[in-house]
Amino acid sequence: MDLLSSALMAAATVATAYSAYQSSLWNSEYARHKSTSTTATIKAAELSNLALQRTGMHVSLFVQWLAAARDGKGETADFLLARLPEPLGAVTREWWASNPLTNPQAAASPFELPGYRIREREESVQWAETAERATDAAERASATSNRYLLFTIVFASVLFFAGISGKFGLQAIDVAVLVLGLLTLLVGVTVMLASPRA
Repeated sequence: MDLLSSALMAAATVATAYSAYQSSLWNSEYARHKSTSTTATIKAAELSNLALQRTGMHVSLFVQWLAAARDGKGETADFLLARLPEPLGAVTREWWASNPLTNPQAAASPFELPGYRIREREESVQWAETAERATDAAERASATSNRYLLFTIVFASVLFFAGISGKFGLQAIDVAVLVLGLLTLLVGVTVMLASPRA
């Protein structure tokens, strides 16, 4: 009985150490993905802010140009149009060529045309997607780390069963406790081996 109990305790100790090691590795994976997510979120916010600033400046320039063009101030309108930053200049020319003041099919503004694309806005979306993927990976790593931590508790119970077997003085109870510990170990190891490894 003592030999079987010792063998069970040794196996449970190895399984406990392995599950603690895997939990630690997955915790490191969580930290790495969380760091990536935080960095990407900050970058997305910075780029989104730049895109909003750039769009605000474009709207202001466009309104100045439109007021000059509508009021018949051709020299001022031409001056502003020649100096509109891209992509605003190209889409404004395209929009104006569609006769928006008389054409009901024309876009409401050049900002609605497909050619009006702000690089910072597109990069912000890409960084936001990176942050989302990293957050998902961090959550999966955290869940896996917690699962391995739970295995350490399962294997600690095996150590408990192995430790108390042989202490009852009744062979039937001692064998039942040892078998219970062995079954707990086998189920725990089987589920643990089916879990992802870092």
